[in-house]
Amino acid sequence: MRRSMVIALAALLAAGPALAQSADTVTGPARTIDADIIMVGQQRVILWGVDAPERDQLCFLNEQKWACWDGAKQELDLILSRGEVTCALTGVADPFGRRHGTCTINGEDVGEALVRTGFGRAYVEQTDAYLATEEEAKAAQVGVWQEGAKVDDPWIWRKRNPGGFR
Repeated sequence: MRRSMVIALAALLAAGPALAQSADTVTGPARTIDADIIMVGQQRVILWGVDAPERDQLCFLNEQKWACWDGAKQELDLILSRGEVTCALTGVADPFGRRHGTCTINGEDVGEALVRTGFGRAYVEQTDAYLATEEEAKAAQVGVWQEGAKVDDPWIWRKRNPGGFR
């Protein structure tokens, strides 16, 4: 029995940090799946308390169509490039295998960083933790808050355009 435990531990260590996880935490390099969804190892994680423009959502900047989803995704890509991610997962997986989670990189909250860019929105249906950061982004007029931008709240847009979002 002791030998089998040593073999199992060796196999886990050989898998490396990309697969390091417990039942409620995943850690490793992450990549952007959607403007508010990341992949850590084999786990899709929806950022808890954050919402972002949807892929098909029409946004306008100075009366011109604007790819606000692309901007949000690019900002999340930049944030994830800062290092290895650790996500504390909440709840159970949805039908797509995704779980919500609060994620950090070197102690920095990924969701808060996205809201600070103005492309993530405080999703108060889950938490009000990012409201102050959203107010800072509004004051700085960045992302969806920049002058001339017209962007529906993602949760309002989804209600008008049902299609399995979130």
